[in-house]
Amino acid sequence: MKNSFVIVALGFAVTLAIIVGNRLSNDAMTVIVGALCGLMATVPLTIALVIALRQNWGAPRASRDDFESRAYAHQPPVVVISPPQQMGAPYGFQSNQLYLPPNVPAPGAPRDFKIIGEE
Repeated sequence: MKNSFVIVALGFAVTLAIIVGNRLSNDAMTVIVGALCGLMATVPLTIALVIALRQNWGAPRASRDDFESRAYAHQPPVVVISPPQQMGAPYGFQSNQLYLPPNVPAPGAPRDFKIIGEE
């Protein structure tokens, strides 16, 4: 069943390629062949990189426990320096004083709007 599906799919792909190839112009066919050749040129390098990345070249296999014990054995102690919890108020401002800037009206007071261009 599996082999017959592969053969039918391969036959369909070849037939489609022949039909599309006959209908394309020479310039379009040149572009497609160039793109396929470029893709095929990268296949050996990709396979070599996958093989190289999956293996540790010459390194002995170590268990996870060995790695964790070595990783923590060479770490320096961590020192955390935190800022003081309450910063001093600048220029003698007391935190219990609630001052508003002089140009802000008191809360709840009616607001005065100026319309530009009106006198």
